[in-house]
Amino acid sequence: MRILILAQHLGRALGGIEIQCDLLARELGALGHEVHYGAAHGVAAPLPATPYALTAWTPGDAASLRELLRRARPDVVYLRHNKVALRATARALRDAGVPLVFAASSLQDVQAWSYHRKHAAWTPRRLASVAWQRLRSRWNWGGFRWVCAAVSLNAHYTARLPVAQRVHIPDAMDAAAVPFAWPRRYVAWVAQIKDYKNPGDYVELARRCADLDLDFLLVGSIVSPRYAWIADPARTPEQFHYLGPRTPAEVNGILAGAQALVHTCDPEGFGNNFIQAWQQGTPTLSLRFDPGGIIRREALGDVPGSLAGLERELRRLIADEPHRAAMGERARRFAREQHDPRRSAERLAELLASVARPRSGA
Repeated sequence: MRILILAQHLGRALGGIEIQCDLLARELGALGHEVHYGAAHGVAAPLPATPYALTAWTPGDAASLRELLRRARPDVVYLRHNKVALRATARALRDAGVPLVFAASSLQDVQAWSYHRKHAAWTPRRLASVAWQRLRSRWNWGGFRWVCAAVSLNAHYTARLPVAQRVHIPDAMDAAAVPFAWPRRYVAWVAQIKDYKNPGDYVELARRCADLDLDFLLVGSIVSPRYAWIADPARTPEQFHYLGPRTPAEVNGILAGAQALVHTCDPEGFGNNFIQAWQQGTPTLSLRFDPGGIIRREALGDVPGSLAGLERELRRLIADEPHRAAMGERARRFAREQHDPRRSAERLAELLASVARPRSGA
């Protein structure tokens, strides 16, 4: 098949969608498919050569999409750019006769009236912004009428997609790790630093656990300026350490040595950091979010729901090494069975083939 992926690219941002789409593009290419990547808003800097074609794409711009279709000549399009310009993109692809598969990557992707939650006062300006976001979300929700099939990364979200043909395909990650050494036992927090990731809760956990022989490492780029204080050692607990942004392979190395991954984000899509921790045999303690109910069902950690509960479960986990090791081994086995990159690409290829338009002359 000739497959066109529409998404933001790693050359512009290091986020979950970008990591997943690059990995999928590589795996689909290895399976023998011809992959063209339409990079939303282009890339920010020169990149090493990729094993797939890479062209800039402007979401919502009809001329940009037409030129991309002319270059790629796709049999099917895989769109993973949330609901941004979904209505315009889906309609243009319908008019061009190219089947579209939409990939849901967040809770907001399966909500008709979604908006970005922020920890900020409700001012008139913010109320207007939220109202506009909700209206725009509902407008783009109408684009699902031209979507041929949909994919959800979270089993709990699949049924909420307004498309007849919809499937759950787990995300995957590359398990390769860069070795990491730290002088003391530690737990790790990994994410972009912004409101709905709630990094302040992790800093508070470090304060509550100041009596433990345990360090608290935080990895990620500071996206929201209001969290700049996290990089200032004078404003954080002594055993808290901000490591800055790291590559996925470096994160894998950090997680491999961690006592646990601590997750404080609001409910989202799935979280690559969960997969990375499980691949490295590391339990996960998630304050609020259990993706697909997996953590509790498979006993890969805990989801206490409060800071007091998170502190309690962390203390319990590090005090009972056999218990922690058993959780870690279950996590490693689960990741191997459910989050293998090649298997995820194979399942996606099957879905894409089921809706792809036949090639002329075939």
